[in-house]
Amino acid sequence: MKNLVLTFVILLFIGCFCSNVWSTQKKVLAEVGPYKLYEEDVEDLIEKDIQIQKILESKPELRDEIIRALVNRWVNLSLLALAGKREGLDKDPEVKKELIEIEKSILAKKYFEKKAKKLNINEREIKEYYKKNKERYKEPEGVHVKHILIYIPKDADKATEKEALEKAKQIRAQILKGAKFEELAKIYSNDAGSKKRGGDLGIIKKGQTIPEFEKEIFKLKPGEISRPIRSSYGYHIVKVEEKIPERILPFEEVKDLVKKDYLQKKQEELMAQILQKLYQEYQPKIYLKLSKKDIQNEGR
Repeated sequence: MKNLVLTFVILLFIGCFCSNVWSTQKKVLAEVGPYKLYEEDVEDLIEKDIQIQKILESKPELRDEIIRALVNRWVNLSLLALAGKREGLDKDPEVKKELIEIEKSILAKKYFEKKAKKLNINEREIKEYYKKNKERYKEPEGVHVKHILIYIPKDADKATEKEALEKAKQIRAQILKGAKFEELAKIYSNDAGSKKRGGDLGIIKKGQTIPEFEKEIFKLKPGEISRPIRSSYGYHIVKVEEKIPERILPFEEVKDLVKKDYLQKKQEELMAQILQKLYQEYQPKIYLKLSKKDIQNEGR
């Protein structure tokens, strides 16, 4: 776990404290030359970072370790930055160019966030968006299945393949004669995850499993026992317990998702409006050589 913490910290660290480097909080956690790291900065990062939150949900005792890792990485970054300045790298044309791009990125982000704060959406709008886009909130068809897996290694020869198929056929024959599927699954299945549950895989939705397996199980009727189905894992004998038809999820079940989607749509519309206005104001010039196809598309 320690290695995991350190790895993601290194990857995201450069951008961690850009927004809060001039914090007015008095409690300083670290200081390197003119740079100061405030407790507020670290707490803000921990609160907003999804990866850190996931780790803390399962391992809250790692909080102090994460804080130490963040502080140590900030110190290391600051030391390297000071060394770079001492050698005049901040005057280097390439470095200046990169700093300009970083500045542009931060300013653009903050400018749009400022404008987006004015977006006000209410429940009536969200419900209207849901009504117009119900197909986006469709739960696909599913089947509740149990299976018995006869595993076949990837490098198996023809004899091993034939032996596995015969074993699957024999087990199926026992089931058709009245043997309990669940009992045979506990005895014969090579799927350690489901055999203790009598081969129960739960509900599988379309698109959730390997294509060759999905294709066959959705053909079966409730109570039907499949012929051996070949997949990359081996041969499966499948019993369908129930078929669940696709359905449009009720608004209350997907309210948060709909709100998120609608807000994203409004933000995209706002961005288009802002850019249209800024294009007119600043008249950017783009010096690309366009192909005939591009020119045709521009004219549409």
